[in-house]
Amino acid sequence: MKVYGSELRQAALAALEGGQKRGLVGLMFGVSVPTLDRWRREQRQRGQVAPRPRGHLRSAFGAAESAERAVLKGLLEEAPDATLQEHLERWHICTGHKASRASLARAITGLGWTRKKRA
Repeated sequence: MKVYGSELRQAALAALEGGQKRGLVGLMFGVSVPTLDRWRREQRQRGQVAPRPRGHLRSAFGAAESAERAVLKGLLEEAPDATLQEHLERWHICTGHKASRASLARAITGLGWTRKKRA
């Protein structure tokens, strides 16, 4: 989703308050009518139209050289033949933190770990 600046939002809302039709304002500023409606609602509810800060969730496995990665590496070494789901369950039991299969797979790949096959 594209983030529009405060100035554009304020100008579009000022045009709406000036009596312009929503469709015309949308065309003038290159935004959709539902976006204009959302901005009006946010202005009423929050009293401002500035975009909210965008962030992302922190990975359950931390940075490359973190304690979480060391714990993960230990779990991998204890059960090299375990499946991804089994590693995920062991991670949850050991740390008490939940993680997605995708984030676990990325963390394992980041460690350079390859799945060992039973002999």
